[in-house]
Amino acid sequence: MEAENKMLKFSAFGGLLFAILGIAWGWAIKSEMIQFDGLYSLISLGLALFAIIATNFINKNDVNKYPFGKCNLEPIIVIIKSLVLLIMCSITMISAIKQVINGGNDVEEGFAVGYALISSIGCTLIYFYMRRTSKNLNSEIVKVESNQWFMDAMLSVGVLIGFLLSVLLKYIGLYKISIYVDPGMVILSSSIFLRMPITSIISAFKELIYSSANNEINYDILKLVKEIEKEYNVEDSISRVVKIGRELRIEIDFIISNESKIKSIEDMDKVREIIDKNTNHFDLKKWLSISFTKNRKWAI
Repeated sequence: MEAENKMLKFSAFGGLLFAILGIAWGWAIKSEMIQFDGLYSLISLGLALFAIIATNFINKNDVNKYPFGKCNLEPIIVIIKSLVLLIMCSITMISAIKQVINGGNDVEEGFAVGYALISSIGCTLIYFYMRRTSKNLNSEIVKVESNQWFMDAMLSVGVLIGFLLSVLLKYIGLYKISIYVDPGMVILSSSIFLRMPITSIISAFKELIYSSANNEINYDILKLVKEIEKEYNVEDSISRVVKIGRELRIEIDFIISNESKIKSIEDMDKVREIIDKNTNHFDLKKWLSISFTKNRKWAI
């Protein structure tokens, strides 16, 4: 989708700006925390470029070559992006712990506060823009990208609060404590951020192994199926509903008997139309398969 690509390119451009700003500024004032912030933006840039290439491939119309679509690629991309973030957070946290053990890190707080203020405002504005726009796109990749900017915004706000605390500690004569603020913020931020990629990995992995869709989707479809069973005197039914990336796969097998009101192909198609119409509220691409049999063997 063009809008999806536009959002990913916007994210990549933002990532490039903040990567250069963070790494250069952090190196100049020897701040581990600011360099971590810049490194995070640099990795976000790489992941955004990777996502652009991947989504172009997913959206390419080549149904003859991939008859069942390429929806499985989306959770794979989410897993790769989340793993990279997980590894980065782990490495930077270990580095910061070593710095604490070695005696902390003294930072020029005035310049650090200036960076943190610029980064906090910029990342927050980008996050809210992407969050608002991503709601209309229904793209897991863009949602993950939006989450990355949320992490970056929270990281920058944490940096700002931390350096203001460091200034306060030095002002009241607690210099020996203030030198641990910079690596301490890295440890705290990394610890908090570890949760988000882990959650994304678990969610994407469930989609890859065809785990059932969420309770809300399942409830709506089950309710609809039970209403059809009652109306058409259907003996039983078996429903399978999974969400993979932006695609919702619905497979329903109705087990009918001689007493059922479904007698002809026209009746079957009428039921299919009812289900199709009543599942349009799901903001996902549908894969709908509905079959009818008198033998339970073909439904299991």
